[in-house]
Amino acid sequence: MSTPITRAEAQRRFASVYSRWNEKVALPAQQGCLLASRRLRQPFFAPAIIPGFKLRPEDKIFAIGSCFARGVEEALVGQKMEVLSKATEFESFPAINNEMKLGFTNKYNTFSIYNELRWALDPSAKFPCESLVDTGGGIFYDPHTNPALQLAGLEETIHRREIIQLVTRRVAQCRVVIVTLGLVEVWRDKIADIFVNHTPIPDAVRSHPDRYEFHITNFIENFSNLERIHALLSQFGHPEVQIVVTVSPVPLAATFSGEDVVVANTYSKSLLRAIAQEWAAAHKNVHYFPSYEIVQNSDPEVTWEEDLRHVKGAVVQHVMDLFLRNYLSGLPITSTELHASPNPVPPGVGPGKTIISWSSHGAPSAAVYLSRDGTEELLFATGSQGSKEADWINAGETYEFRLYADRDRNTRLAQISVTRPLAPPISRMQS
Repeated sequence: MSTPITRAEAQRRFASVYSRWNEKVALPAQQGCLLASRRLRQPFFAPAIIPGFKLRPEDKIFAIGSCFARGVEEALVGQKMEVLSKATEFESFPAINNEMKLGFTNKYNTFSIYNELRWALDPSAKFPCESLVDTGGGIFYDPHTNPALQLAGLEETIHRREIIQLVTRRVAQCRVVIVTLGLVEVWRDKIADIFVNHTPIPDAVRSHPDRYEFHITNFIENFSNLERIHALLSQFGHPEVQIVVTVSPVPLAATFSGEDVVVANTYSKSLLRAIAQEWAAAHKNVHYFPSYEIVQNSDPEVTWEEDLRHVKGAVVQHVMDLFLRNYLSGLPITSTELHASPNPVPPGVGPGKTIISWSSHGAPSAAVYLSRDGTEELLFATGSQGSKEADWINAGETYEFRLYADRDRNTRLAQISVTRPLAPPISRMQS
């Protein structure tokens, strides 16, 4: 049963400026840019985020889970943070592709995350060597890694496994652990009696056709795994451990469920999103970060690659920026708004005019820059909010206005293109 909230507390939360969807239910004198209906019109969605703790410069960090964990690692390393999951020992591991060298460390389901932590932290837990599969010709497959890692002989496969567990054991030194949830479709090795990380590779299925069985896991199974993870980190981890849980926005590439892949993906992500919320509500040191909502509610045109599955780099950077700006400072950075009116600027004689309006709640040093037809950016205006006329809009040119958190321009909050069509030709009347 959920913990009840008093009427007074409920009323206080109801008065939040981020609790309202549109103008019909807006609070008195509420800034329009804070309404959900306005924030959702921005290219990059920025939800209200209230961090439950603050990253310290001396913190050690460990990220585990699906590909978002790798993105967090890169962003934190860029901030000179000590990220123990991004280990130099992995540099010798041969990856099949160069999309992301550490992709073979991805853990796609709660079973594989729990297993990896259990084998590394619990002295009574032993890695099941019987789960390693002989695919023929002396080549072995470790189903607890990812197919992005090239296969090798038994001795090398075991050696890699030892290195993975050595690195994973370092999670015990980390005050901050980031867990990213990916899938609920899971395969079980019937011989080793254990769930594996990924769909078994064709060579493993060919040599052992009846070894694996497919499961669509449920709420209780996945939540139980997260509770076991919390127990492990509480017992063997840092005494002040803080856990950030996220849900990967990357959809299923394919499904074994028999359902439409879109329906199966919706079930998977909805279930994991609910589980993440429940886990965060159950523990004061577990915090949900809405990477899933940020991606899903950003403009699809700027969010997705051509395959509508992989997230474009600009949006990944936006997610990382929000994470860093919130958790490095401990201050909420929420909504942004950037508008031009009119846009497009009506055709006519001489230069046209438009009003640029902006608002950036939580970024007092915000700055608006302008790029004209792709030229170098020039400072247009500064301040957390305001409006300014641009009275030099020419027909046939594109004016790109970009709102940044500050003049360093490391964090772009919003952008908008202003255009003006060419005037229609004047027809000559015949006499």
